[in-house]
Amino acid sequence: MSSPSAAASSPAPALDGGVILEEILEEILLRLPPQPSSLPRASLVCTRWRRILSDPGFLSRFREHHGRNKPPPLLGFFDEEFRRDKRPIFKLTTMGRWDRIPPARFSAPWIRGEGWAFFGCRHGLALLICQKRREAVVWDPLTGHQRRLAFPPGFCRKKGRFVQNAAVMCAAAVEDGHVHGDCRFTPFRLALVGSDSDGTHKFACLYESESGVWGDVVSLETTRSTCVCVAKPSVLVRNSFCWLVSGGGILEFDFEIQSLVVIQKPADVNVAAYHWSFLVVRTQHSGLGLAVFSEPDYQSGTIQLWERKSNRDGVVGWELQKTIQLDGLFSFGLTGEPNAFMMQGYDEDSNAILLSTFYGEYMLQLESMQFINLIEHQSACIFTRTYYPYRNFYVIGNPLSLSALGVFSMFFLTIGNWRVAECAGTMLKLYYQTILYVMCYLISHVECYVS
Repeated sequence: MSSPSAAASSPAPALDGGVILEEILEEILLRLPPQPSSLPRASLVCTRWRRILSDPGFLSRFREHHGRNKPPPLLGFFDEEFRRDKRPIFKLTTMGRWDRIPPARFSAPWIRGEGWAFFGCRHGLALLICQKRREAVVWDPLTGHQRRLAFPPGFCRKKGRFVQNAAVMCAAAVEDGHVHGDCRFTPFRLALVGSDSDGTHKFACLYESESGVWGDVVSLETTRSTCVCVAKPSVLVRNSFCWLVSGGGILEFDFEIQSLVVIQKPADVNVAAYHWSFLVVRTQHSGLGLAVFSEPDYQSGTIQLWERKSNRDGVVGWELQKTIQLDGLFSFGLTGEPNAFMMQGYDEDSNAILLSTFYGEYMLQLESMQFINLIEHQSACIFTRTYYPYRNFYVIGNPLSLSALGVFSMFFLTIGNWRVAECAGTMLKLYYQTILYVMCYLISHVECYVS
């Protein structure tokens, strides 16, 4: 048996330089920006990079790394015009030209004449309703996979109940390490909301994929004039789906306690009861909010932000948080030329309103008051439509061309053959820095396409 002193003096096992360099390289590649073109470009450097970047385990870690503290990147919008039976069109933003995804990749399942309707996106999933087939379709635009679910028995024509809106969400717990954008249908929740034929009752029902069954239909007696706006998306506020109803009120369905209530608009709001004047939003503290155009002509560009909260006596009501003067933010470099504003969408992940103007579509972040131009155009009118933001990690695609590929491939193959055991710490640091510099150059200058 060897003595302790002999064991202590025995040499340490040799380091496997190839394994260490591979791990370092993976850590570097994980920090590539989560834009659609990043991984296809990097995969052209050499076979080693391509093997790492195509590994499903790496792709899962890539999504987890970038989705841990912020939402997936905005890939574009589904644009649904306010008219019957027209397929929603996927529109790109003004992102870099190599990050633009062909809109044909996101062609929604749709057959004309069957009463299809698009009801938004959340957590990488999109939701469509077919009135003729009486089914809901949960659709993954990235993969094209679908889950078709027949309406629950409580929503049937014989009972005079009609679906007016719907919502979908991933049910996986974020606190357990789940990253939205990597959901792939497991698990999810789907909610339907509708009305009876005479408009005096509202109904809601929840489907949970883990159980595979619809829950009980929750009902609420309302006035005849309370109609759920089909052209406005749902907003997820804590454990509730919220929809705008006619007159500026909000229909709230708490899927945890299975309750359905109508919340009236703020008493001080005297705007005409037109649904394009209102938009359900989330507040800075993740509470329920309402954005209201204070002028009915949409030309003054003044939005009031209201928050639903409790006062000192515990009474829940609306409180005005801020007033936004849009024409002071959006100058467009104009000299007295006319303009107009219309709220036509909402992005939950960034808490931003999508605004249409005569000069393009903009996204206004409600806390910072910063805005970005999404779609540029110039028109003398604004069409009534709804924009549904779509966020996800687009980590698929094949590069088609590359400049100076051979030079960079030989360079990286040479560096990759260095042995860590023969290099001091300075050499390893130099290797790390060299890869970073060349990677930045590739991302900035090498041209490739995302298919």
